[in-house]
Amino acid sequence: MSRRATRRGRNSPRRSGDRLPYLRSLPARRNIRWPFIAVVMFAAMGLYLLTMLTAPPMPPSKAPAPGSSSVAPQPPDNQNA
Repeated sequence: MSRRATRRGRNSPRRSGDRLPYLRSLPARRNIRWPFIAVVMFAAMGLYLLTMLTAPPMPPSKAPAPGSSSVAPQPPDNQNA
């Protein structure tokens, strides 16, 4: 077996477990590492911005106390008492 055939066999994904390292190294092998990082970063920032813009505001009177669970029911306001 020649040296060239050994190298070619080593770089090709043979098992299903070998695909993750192969896919992760794809941007580096295509010389698009920084553009790929920028695209992923802007996509994550866009999703975060969308979440912040569509989330309902929290009223200041209902802010959770430090150390308490946010799923605990709040006591009713007795303003008429």
